[in-house]
This record gives sequence, structure tokens and C-alpha cells, in this order.
Amino acid sequence: MTTLVENLLSRTSLAGAFMTDPAPSDDELRLILGAAQRAADHGRLQPWRFFVVRPADYDAFFDRMAAAATRQQGDPERYTQNREKYRLTARAPLLVVAAAKIDTAHKVPAIEQAFAAAGATQLVLTAAHALGYAGFLFSGLGVFDVGFKAELGLTSTDHLIGVICLGTPNGPGKPGPSAAEAVEKGLAATAMQWTAAGGASTWRT
Repeated sequence: MTTLVENLLSRTSLAGAFMTDPAPSDDELRLILGAAQRAADHGRLQPWRFFVVRPADYDAFFDRMAAAATRQQGDPERYTQNREKYRLTARAPLLVVAAAKIDTAHKVPAIEQAFAAAGATQLVLTAAHALGYAGFLFSGLGVFDVGFKAELGLTSTDHLIGVICLGTPNGPGKPGPSAAEAVEKGLAATAMQWTAAGGASTWRT
């Protein structure tokens, strides 16, 4: 159990620019995406969707993401800049687009369905890390574009959470806090104690 928690604490985001081959194998990818199926899920709706994008389709994928971001910005001259921005992730040997498929007719509120899909996405990152791979989630304005969502079979009421880069770590990436620093600062900023008498106050261990 201690080893499992230590593994969780050691996870960090490593951009696609700091990844190399190999990507997770098909069997490993099955485990990684399988872990997402255990996300907390009110109503058992499985509102998450994952679209695997392999290098052979990167150029077309980046073209469409750049076009989507450009439409959102309303400035056609930004296309090339957007294309280069997304192209930076091309060093990642595998991409997985994460989305939330919302059943607007279901009694489970749409926001809870979106939360479930976000939780499943985090499990993808966690499972990849447990198998020794680096994971990074990026988005940008393109994820809000209705046209781009439609190309993935999603509607305007669905959400694109982002694109997960997966690969083998290739360098330390950008400097960041240690696990201990992240925990201490994070707890101080985000964890509180609630009591009936005093409401919310600083959480103390």
C-alpha cells in the first residue's frame, strides 16, 4: 500500500517534448484505458470517451486542432502559430483524446457526468505512470470548437477534456516541486477542517 501511494506521489506532468519511443504497447494501453473504467461514476453512465491517435495521423490531427483554435480566435492569421504550437507535442509517440459524452436526458446532472469523465482521464495518467510512462494533458482553444468536436462524433453539449501525450520519459522536463513540497504546499492551500461549530478552517494533522 505504501508503494502504491508513493507511486501516486511521484507522478508529474512531462510535456511531449520530453518524451520518446516506445509508447505503451497495445496490451499496456488496454490496461491504461481499462483503469479509466473504474472511475467514480454516478449512474454507471461511462460518460468518458477516449480517441487514440497514432503518429501516422498526427499531421491531419494537428491541422484540425489548429483550425479549431483559429476559428475560436476569429483570426485566420493565427493558424500557422497554432499549428506550430500543437506540433510541439509530436515527439510524444502516442496521443489519446479525452472527452466527456453527456447524456442531457439523464437524471444524473451533466456536471456530474463531466466530473466522472475528468476522473477517468486522471486515471489514464495515473495508470500510465504506474507502468513507467510519462503522461501530459494539454488542451488549448481548439477543444471548445463545436466543429472539431463534431469530427470526433461529439455534440455541442459534450466536452473535450484535452489530449493526453503518452511516451517514455526522455529527460527530467521542466523543474518543479518535489513530492514533499507539492504535498505540503497543496495541503496548506486546499485542505480544510469543517466543524458544525466553526465551519471551515485550516486542516491540521
